Amino acid sequence: MKRLILILLFSFSTSLYATTYYVSTGGNDNNSGQSIDDAFLTIAKLLNTLQPGDTGLILAGTYQLDQSTQISGTEDNIISIKAYDNQEVVLEGSGNTDSGGRFRIRHDWYHIEGLEFKNGDAGITLTSSASHNTIKNCVAHDCYYSGFYMADDASYNLIINCDSYNMYDSGTNGGNADGFVVSGQYSAPGPGNKFINCRAWDNSDDGFDVWKAGHPVEFENCLSYNNGKFDGDGNGFKLGVNLTDEDQHILKNCLAWNNRQNGFDYNDTDVSQTLYNCTAYNNERNYKFWNINGAPDIHNIQNCISAVTQTDDILLQTIIDQNTNSWNLIDANNATIIDDNFISTDDSTITGARNDDGSIPDSDFLKLKSTSIFIDAGVDVGLNYNGNAPDLGAFESDYTTEIADFQNIQVEIYPNPASRIIHIKFNSETDAELRIFDLSGKTVFKQPVNKGNEIIELNITELKNGVYFLQITNSVRSIWNSKFLKEK
Repeated sequence: MKRLILILLFSFSTSLYATTYYVSTGGNDNNSGQSIDDAFLTIAKLLNTLQPGDTGLILAGTYQLDQSTQISGTEDNIISIKAYDNQEVVLEGSGNTDSGGRFRIRHDWYHIEGLEFKNGDAGITLTSSASHNTIKNCVAHDCYYSGFYMADDASYNLIINCDSYNMYDSGTNGGNADGFVVSGQYSAPGPGNKFINCRAWDNSDDGFDVWKAGHPVEFENCLSYNNGKFDGDGNGFKLGVNLTDEDQHILKNCLAWNNRQNGFDYNDTDVSQTLYNCTAYNNERNYKFWNINGAPDIHNIQNCISAVTQTDDILLQTIIDQNTNSWNLIDANNATIIDDNFISTDDSTITGARNDDGSIPDSDFLKLKSTSIFIDAGVDVGLNYNGNAPDLGAFESDYTTEIADFQNIQVEIYPNPASRIIHIKFNSETDAELRIFDLSGKTVFKQPVNKGNEIIELNITELKNGVYFLQITNSVRSIWNSKFLKEK
């Protein structure tokens, strides 16, 4: 009992005596650091002073980037390092070289907020099993490698409301400089790492790269655009190569546009990836999920949009039960896809200055019109939605569709699978249109169908073997979807 009391007293004392320290360009490392007027001069002094539960507040100014944490916090006594009163605090390296310095987190339970990292070999790195750290409202730019980097068993770290741009490594003429990286190239990171509301742009290589991450990495509401400079690849989200069978990454409500190569790239991974409600627009190729190098039979890609792609998407293996994406409804390069479905393609607001709280500014960029065929066209994947069903794409609208007229629709396909003839039995109270798509989203058959009872006999002898989608729509939206298998 005495021992328990002593342990509890020690726990209380660590919180009771937590100290706030200050750093200022006009300070002195011989000061106590415990007030603005008695502030430290350097961040190095701060890092050597902080104990679990302490807070370091850095006043406006430019400081040396090359720093390392010295001690871990705890779950109950997190160590916080923040910009004082949201002032502009810059940690600058010695130059955009491979020895320019970086901010190294090598310990646990840190909260880093409101700092800018520039001109280093990297911005901020989490290694040496650094875990349970939060990096919030920070920005990295003009570094040699990546702005934010995790490796070496770094686990359960959260990167939220952060930006990374203008990375460029001259040694490969831009071939290795990414915005955000979780990589097991030399030593694999651990599980539980997550990115929320982050933006990557104008990086010479890729926006987000999880090459050999070893464990699932989750991305939520992240944006990747205008990546790919000099000799870099220019992918928005690169999701391979996998190190283990657990490299099954999860992307929710993410956007990729104007990237030099692929918006979303499986990058030769051998394991299934999950993309829910993502939007790709005007990349060289919006989605690349090929069937080479032992790639999986199934990727879990649902409620996603591909709009305007310079090279045809590769989507040979995105078929699961109830798979629904824009390419099942309309070709990515259909002449009307933009005007009929999106309010705006002007990205000047969403790419602009963040809000005071660090959130991404709201805009009409790639949001759906009330008449879009993508409204209520998705399937429930566990994300919040309005109306009768989820919308397609990264932005759930406030609109919904009226489905009362279609409650009594009845459709039957037989036989299924089929080799020569299929029959489509249709019974509805409204006129509609029947379309059949192949896996690339190309329409292979289209025919109007009248209300009432109708049986369509369709010769499919000339179709290649494989899976096809059948869709029935009225003038506003899809009202019925299914699929059938053409076999020999």
